[in-house]
Amino acid sequence: MTRAIPEHWLERLFARMESIYGSRFHDMWRDCEIAEVKATWREGLAGITDEGLKRGVAALFHEKSPPTLPRFLELCQPQPAMHMPNRLLTDEVGCTPSHEARAQLAEIAKRIGMREPGIAWARRIFDEAARGHVLPGSRLQVALDAIKSWDATHGAIHREREPGCDDEESLVADATTSPEQE
Repeated sequence: MTRAIPEHWLERLFARMESIYGSRFHDMWRDCEIAEVKATWREGLAGITDEGLKRGVAALFHEKSPPTLPRFLELCQPQPAMHMPNRLLTDEVGCTPSHEARAQLAEIAKRIGMREPGIAWARRIFDEAARGHVLPGSRLQVALDAIKSWDATHGAIHREREPGCDDEESLVADATTSPEQE
């Protein structure tokens, strides 16, 4: 449902245009019935907000000639926001050549100190906790999550035993047993 503008607003709008444009405004509607013109304008302005009408009236001072209804409706619309277009990622301007970028990254890595690969850091946290150091629970949980993820993707590493320690007895027994004894 559209809202019709009050009659006194339309009268004030026409009075304002008459005071700005003088006889040119009257000449525009000389061959028309003024009641019919006002009815058409009232119908055309029905969907315009109060802010839009204020914007349109303010814009009249910059118009060289009296506006038609379609032109006044354009004046009531907000101006599009100005924005600076973003440079495309493919624009070469301001890009660091790859050999320079690698050198810069190496320098940054040297300054902050690269961490060792893998999850040695997580195992050190658990070793600290095993030695009796009090550590925050969140730190232990992060380390546990890292170890579980690593084990799931890289195969489980059992730290409780040395690799092959339980295999050695059977290998020794196999080596000492001759095929005839079996």
